[in-house]
Amino acid sequence: MKDSNIMKKIAALLICSLFTAISMRADLLFSDNLNYPDGLIETDGQWYCYSPAVPHGDAFVTNDLLILDQANFDSVAAPTNNFSPAGSIVYASFTINVATLPTYKGTFFSSFKGSTNVYIANIFIATTNTTVPGTYQLGIGNAATSVTTPGVELFPLDLATGITYQVVFSYDENAEIAQLWVDPASSSDTSVEADDSVTNSDEANIAISQIAFSQYFGQGVEAIGNILVGDNFSDVVTNPPQVPVVGIEPQDTNFYSGNNLTLYVAASGTGQLTYQWLSNSIPIFDDGGVTVSGSQSNIVTLNNLQVSAGYSVIVADSAGSVTSRVATISVDSTPTPPFFVKLPYGATNSLFSSITLSALANGTGPLTYQWYFEATNAPSFTALSGQTNTVLYLDNLGYTNSGLYYVEATGGDGSTNSTTNNVLVTAPINVTIAQLHSLMQTNNSGSYTIGLGAYVTVQGVVTSFAPFSSATSTAGEFYMEDTNGTSGIFVYIYSQGSNSVPPAGTLVSVTGPCQVYSGQLEIDPNQGTVINGVTNGLSILATNCPLPPSQAVDFGQLATNSLSAYGLQMQCALVTFTNVYVYTNYSGAVPVFNFPTNKSVGYYLYNQPYAAGLTNVEMYIYGSTGEATNFWGQLIPGHCYEITGIDGQYKSVVNFYPTRYVDLVASLPAPFSIN
Repeated sequence: MKDSNIMKKIAALLICSLFTAISMRADLLFSDNLNYPDGLIETDGQWYCYSPAVPHGDAFVTNDLLILDQANFDSVAAPTNNFSPAGSIVYASFTINVATLPTYKGTFFSSFKGSTNVYIANIFIATTNTTVPGTYQLGIGNAATSVTTPGVELFPLDLATGITYQVVFSYDENAEIAQLWVDPASSSDTSVEADDSVTNSDEANIAISQIAFSQYFGQGVEAIGNILVGDNFSDVVTNPPQVPVVGIEPQDTNFYSGNNLTLYVAASGTGQLTYQWLSNSIPIFDDGGVTVSGSQSNIVTLNNLQVSAGYSVIVADSAGSVTSRVATISVDSTPTPPFFVKLPYGATNSLFSSITLSALANGTGPLTYQWYFEATNAPSFTALSGQTNTVLYLDNLGYTNSGLYYVEATGGDGSTNSTTNNVLVTAPINVTIAQLHSLMQTNNSGSYTIGLGAYVTVQGVVTSFAPFSSATSTAGEFYMEDTNGTSGIFVYIYSQGSNSVPPAGTLVSVTGPCQVYSGQLEIDPNQGTVINGVTNGLSILATNCPLPPSQAVDFGQLATNSLSAYGLQMQCALVTFTNVYVYTNYSGAVPVFNFPTNKSVGYYLYNQPYAAGLTNVEMYIYGSTGEATNFWGQLIPGHCYEITGIDGQYKSVVNFYPTRYVDLVASLPAPFSIN
């Protein structure tokens, strides 16, 4: 009888435990371990391609992992009919294993999408702030699409390729704060927050409706797995505590006595990781930087090394510890004068550009450096004040920077000079916008680059009737075109804001570096810098000039291949589409409202009434304060006899930009007769 009661109690406890476990997971809003047959994920019924409008069919699952490849195009999302009501906090997690580091400074690859189809809580991968070579960092931003946007925060941990990490992030729909953790054990572990108020955007009380993953040029290659969304932090943190894994080990090196050495590791684990460095298996500790600093971090600096030793590090978390490999540091105590293992090289650069001279010496330390300069026609070399590093960076070059340079390395056994190198500064190249278009060349990712290696000066007429930067932006942005209307270019003026944008019809001369950014030709002056009478930036030559003639566009040819010869000819020019239909999304939703106030929005143009499979052109109305405010409150036409605007470009997609409302002609012109 007693045994029977005990069994009943055990059964009751098991049932309670089961209900507790169920209730603890009741708030899991979305779950997908990607357990699909290898192949296209866009057609599985749960995920769909949200960009581009016409999918390329290149978002794939392999071995239960979504592969994000910088060479592919399609971005996918999983809609869930709103994860939770507006005003709550939504959490998500996924695993990431990076195979190839990004080549770009930082781009977002994952985010929540709101019910209004805006990006919220964007996750970035970047190599801009890493200390350990060959690593990356993850970051969080709200509506920001660039890692350099104010308000984007990077998680302070260098992550190794080939190691799987769990990424956890959240968005507070009321406070507009996005938060990011990497391999957390609890919500109190280290995290970073992105505050939307910094960028002055407005995503308050927008219900989260999708989780999305993007493929962008330069982002590298990542494998994503086990995607979860929930109402609580505990819903989405599923990885059991695990002993740390060292992804990047300390490396052997041969060394001359008296120099400084930095050793590092990159590891993954659960929660907060701790480190303890060892020398010949004996713990070492900081001594104010005299000989050791960073002994309890993943990066240790050993100063004024004199003795050979083996160095390793113990990495620990709540689940246990692991010891890295032992790096053998062999110290050569033979007195050795400095000798250069890397020499600087001279160069010819144009006015306003920059040049980096670098050198590296070895030998008995401690080693110090001093750069010397002899200007053209000067009698002798002089020491450059403060230039005592291995790298000499010359920014905003002027003609007075032309001359000879060398660096002296001094160590514990004497001094040695590097080779002498000539730097020549030349005037900017005067080119036409059409010539710049002819220099655009395709690269292996389908976008275009220019390899001029010099600053240029171009002239043209401003064709945009409003700036493309908001009143709070730190840059001025507009389009201009040569006077005969054959070629256009985008102008991005650093540190000037929308106040630097001249009105349409202004003839300007622009001097600055030229590049192709995400497939679009642009020139990027740093306004106002004057050297030897030449201004790096914008000069106004005349006002109230006639606009270049607008070019009639072959809609189908441009929409299907914007980077063809035809597309490159039209790029950045003033163009007109005729007989087009306007929709609020690529699925054919008809606009029934007016253009919003103080907000930039996107639409889709078709050259016939919407039907599945038709190609489209993405139209953007920049309508924030400082931009095209003339659209505010105006009726959105569902059909236009003609629309005139700028043929912009983003990667392989046309971005069409009308800049004044009167250029949306909704009906045929009135008939006329001749008497």
